[in-house]
Amino acid sequence: MIKDKKRIGFFILVALALFFLSWLIYFLWHRYHYAVTDAVFVQADNLIYVSFPKVNGKLIKLYKNEGDLVKKGEILAEIESTDYALKVAQLEKALKEVENQQSALGFNIAKLEKEIPLKVDQLTKQKDRLKEEERAKFYDIEKLKARLNQVRRDKVRYEKLYKDGLISAHELEEIQTQEKELENQISSVSAQLLAIKKQQEEIDKNIALTLNEKNTVLAYKSFLLSLEAKKKNLEKQKEEAEVYHTYTKLYSPVDGVIAKKFHSEGDVLNPGEPVYAIVDPNSFYVLVLLEETKLKGVKKGCPAKIKLDAYPDKDFEGIVDEVLPASAATFALVPRDISAGEFTKLAQRIYVKIKITKGDRSLLRVGLGGEVEIKRSL
Repeated sequence: MIKDKKRIGFFILVALALFFLSWLIYFLWHRYHYAVTDAVFVQADNLIYVSFPKVNGKLIKLYKNEGDLVKKGEILAEIESTDYALKVAQLEKALKEVENQQSALGFNIAKLEKEIPLKVDQLTKQKDRLKEEERAKFYDIEKLKARLNQVRRDKVRYEKLYKDGLISAHELEEIQTQEKELENQISSVSAQLLAIKKQQEEIDKNIALTLNEKNTVLAYKSFLLSLEAKKKNLEKQKEEAEVYHTYTKLYSPVDGVIAKKFHSEGDVLNPGEPVYAIVDPNSFYVLVLLEETKLKGVKKGCPAKIKLDAYPDKDFEGIVDEVLPASAATFALVPRDISAGEFTKLAQRIYVKIKITKGDRSLLRVGLGGEVEIKRSL
């Protein structure tokens, strides 16, 4: 019985020895083929700080909290926009007034450009008709003067005949009456001729005034050009004001996760002051600080298995994307001073960047730790 117990104990010891030997062999084999470390940190290439560009104001609404997923173009926050909206409305009103002035001026210019030639042509025709009437009246006056000269010669002759008793007083009175009538006719036609000349002078003045309206058209066109310049300036101001108004709403530039919220509702913000920090899930990677003694066989493209402390039941996989060409100590804020000869040999750590190829990226957060196994390329 005792021998059996000893035999069983011996077998157990042998079994335990074989187990530990197998485990040691596996451990050595595993460490030979895999570089293992727990100096692991989740990082992201794209950590984006979003802010209100060019505008300041009171933060009235925050739509997202830390850890929330966001889509590109999704609204994140708003600041008070009353002043910016009022500025847009004022510029729209000013722009409308300028457009109304342009419309009225354009109508007047078109009207004058159409009416001026017609009025000048009409006045010119009137003047031509008056010239014809002037020539006709002048011809009538010449005819009347010729008749008057003839009647006056007849009157001299009639007066001599009357003195000689050869004609009656009635015949002399008739010739005298003809003289008076002709003189009155000449005076009347002369008055008409003077009136025609005055009408011509008036028409000349009207033609000059009408032609002077061309200067008015030129002045209108010059003013229209200044209005066009003013309109463009107002349009530019309005466009800028609308841009500023749109800036009062903050939108996500990428699909990602809210990593940090920097402000609360009611805070007064300055332009460019960060409101959120957003991580792009596609930019997550694992940064490994691998001891220099474990670097053998670790090259770009080596596969890796990743375990994160926050998600022990989740598996992640990746490949070595880059082995950085300097140790972590190189970038220390306070590097070791060995100029005095003091030196303690320490295993330096090298940065190894692992690209995540498999696993739920939505679970990742910047700064998470864990363990990585990198399969060596031997």
